[in-house]
Amino acid sequence: MPETAARITSTKNPLVKRIRSLADRANRDAEGRMAIEGVRLVEEALAAGVRAELLLYDPDAQREHPRIKDLLQRASAQGVRTIEAAPHVIEAASEVETPQGVVAVLEIPRHDLTRVLGTPDLLLVIVDRIQDPGNLGTIIRVADAAGASAVAVTRGSVDPHNPKSVRATMGSLFHLPVVEVDAASLAAELTRLGVHILVADQQGALEYTSVSLRRPLALVLGSEATGPDPLWREAAEAVVRIPMYGRAESLNVAIAGALLLYEARRTRDARGEGAS
Repeated sequence: MPETAARITSTKNPLVKRIRSLADRANRDAEGRMAIEGVRLVEEALAAGVRAELLLYDPDAQREHPRIKDLLQRASAQGVRTIEAAPHVIEAASEVETPQGVVAVLEIPRHDLTRVLGTPDLLLVIVDRIQDPGNLGTIIRVADAAGASAVAVTRGSVDPHNPKSVRATMGSLFHLPVVEVDAASLAAELTRLGVHILVADQQGALEYTSVSLRRPLALVLGSEATGPDPLWREAAEAVVRIPMYGRAESLNVAIAGALLLYEARRTRDARGEGAS
């Protein structure tokens, strides 16, 4: 078993207060740290090589979640500080109603988007002014599943390191670059590089199956309430829509993104272009 610090039994412990403070973006930005919880999320972060500062755990939770033992061994092998805590302390540090007994503090992953922008097989997802953390997290998860190169989140969108966004990614946040960007600067750079830009919008003139999804490609997904920033329409090769056959006015943006990304994957696989 990993070496542990003294067991924490008080919810007023400064470490608990610090973990709770990381639910606020200003504190995350100031520290360059984020808090995550749950066995799977912590497993995914450690497996991806994300640097973890500490892991708070309830030893009694191993009866219900036996993978915690292996998780602690992995954390110890990576030099992560592990700290026992009473169940009520874990609850105080948690953001969910039924915590699994594991909370970790990590360095926020940082990526250089320029490393992927110039690649000929680019499949970039641009999330523009999306406010719902669940939608953002699901888009990141779908992008990972579809083999996208990266996700660019424009300023004015919800923070991808928001606890709800992170949980919705189901660990995909740690498996591909997710970068916050300035929309105008990114649009200009994509145009300079000759990247094909497609905007998804229900008011689009073309159905998504009628346009080329060849690489390098950037797919823009905008806010359900206000749509994408007009600058993306100006930069786009096409604005595409998904046809509605029933009475629904539109699709959830994460579902729309999944359809478009998997259509891109299907057409490229059919042409033998391979994975990104």
